[in-house]
Amino acid sequence: MQPSPDLPANMTEEEFRLCVRVAKLYYENDLTQDRIGELLGYSRVKINRVLQQARISGVVEFRIHTPANTFYEIENDLVTRYGLRDAVVVREDEPGQGLYLSLARGAAAWLKAHIEPGCRIGLGLGRTISHLPQVFHLDRQVDCTFTEVVGAASDHSGGISASYNITSKMAELVGGRAEFFYAPNFVSDPELKKKLMQEPSVIAAMERARLCNIILQSVGPVDHTALLYVHHYITLKDLRALQKLGAVGDALGHYFGADGVPVHSKIDDQVMGIDLEDVKRAAWSVVIAGGPEKIKPIDAALQGKYFNVLITDRQTARALLSQDKNHAQ
Repeated sequence: MQPSPDLPANMTEEEFRLCVRVAKLYYENDLTQDRIGELLGYSRVKINRVLQQARISGVVEFRIHTPANTFYEIENDLVTRYGLRDAVVVREDEPGQGLYLSLARGAAAWLKAHIEPGCRIGLGLGRTISHLPQVFHLDRQVDCTFTEVVGAASDHSGGISASYNITSKMAELVGGRAEFFYAPNFVSDPELKKKLMQEPSVIAAMERARLCNIILQSVGPVDHTALLYVHHYITLKDLRALQKLGAVGDALGHYFGADGVPVHSKIDDQVMGIDLEDVKRAAWSVVIAGGPEKIKPIDAALQGKYFNVLITDRQTARALLSQDKNHAQ
């Protein structure tokens, strides 16, 4: 008589033998769970439970081999921590290029894998978004649409108002179409926004933006580097008022606190474009951001579930993962 095996805790010898037999039939002989059930006289549900027991007890172990110098494990940790659909981590120190360009390359690679005929890609504001046309390449033509999700007309010539060129260039690169949001980014009078939002062209632009399958956007901090502040849309007094309200970041000019809850202010009535709930409804809502000043805004935005894809750099990813684990669940 053969000696009893070294059994896992809380498992009888008969349960152990069944786990081994089912696991071998399933993993080594490639039989389906239905077929194994037929052979052994058990239901499919029973076979499924045995396979789970085999994994939990250590009868079956998995080893996933990942290439060296990749960030698959960090990406998976981010997906798990924040409940994301996807995450891409890039190096922050690629020779000859800044962080914005590195992030844009990561976003371009992600978009290349997800762009398909008929899709609508919404482009928001951000320095990283402005780098996309420089690094995006596609070896085929795709019948898709790039559209602006915020007003693009502005008296300023900086990065916040350059989306006309970005949208048209991205559409040209894939042989698709470009749609524009002919309205200011930001208006000085909330009453003016109310009137503009009743204009047929603005209503149509908002409807187009809300139909996007993919939205690409960044987040910003509530400090002197904030785009709205840099481009003189809001004042230092406005920044301090937002900080007093508990705002730690914004997306598309809409602010939120450290827990991801929206922080409402007068600025909501001055920004022209979709809001955070519209971003959240997109099938793929992609936040592209990195750097020490973006850690709090990224964490807060992901807690608010506004984005389901994160594209960031290695150092930012590690900083996000090193924070208190409880608040990101």
